[in-house]
Order: sequence, then structure tokens, then C-alpha cells
Amino acid sequence: MKILSDNKHYFYLLLMLFGGGLTFYYAILGTIAHDGNFNASEFIMSTWTSDYYARSLTLDFWTGTIAGTFFLLVEGVRLKMKKIWIYLILTVMIGYAFGFPLFLFMRELKLKSLKTN
Repeated sequence: MKILSDNKHYFYLLLMLFGGGLTFYYAILGTIAHDGNFNASEFIMSTWTSDYYARSLTLDFWTGTIAGTFFLLVEGVRLKMKKIWIYLILTVMIGYAFGFPLFLFMRELKLKSLKTN
């Protein structure tokens, strides 16, 4: 179990690559499907379909995103991580599935550095 706990930052890095890559891939496909134009309001409204399952997933995502963003800010300040605003910008520009795992990866590295000092 020590191997897992010592290397969990790599899991976060893998999630960042996977989540960010797929998020970006499907956003590009959506842009291509809309004649090469990205429409932010249409993107957001597409998650609020008349299907209750989709609404359930949308509310689940937004609740988790808000909680995770709050954690990112509070934890980043607590650990005195530099430039935590970058993770917020990456979250908006690429996706939450990219920005939050990247923050967790960098957080683990920061915690490791604090343990060795």
C-alpha cells in the first residue's frame, strides 16, 4: 500500500491527461458539428435536456465542480501554492476534468516537498 500512497500523484496526472484529452476531443467534434463555431451558451444548454437522467448528471457535475473549485482555492491558499489562479483558467479553457486533476497532481508534489523539508 505504501507504493500506492507514495505514487498517487501519477494517478492524478493520468486522470488529467485522460479527462483533458477527451474533453478537448469532444469539444472539437462539437465545434466541427456547428460549422466550426463554438457557441458557449448552446454548449451549456445542451446539458439541460428534457431527459431527467441528463439533468441528474448535470446537477451532479455542477455540485462536484463547485465543491472541488472551493477545495482548490482553500487548499491552494492553505499550502501556499503559487499561481493557483492558473488551475481555474485551465478549468475554464480546457475543462474541469483537466484543471482539477492537474491541481491534485501539483498538490501532491507540494505535500511531498513539505514532508522532505
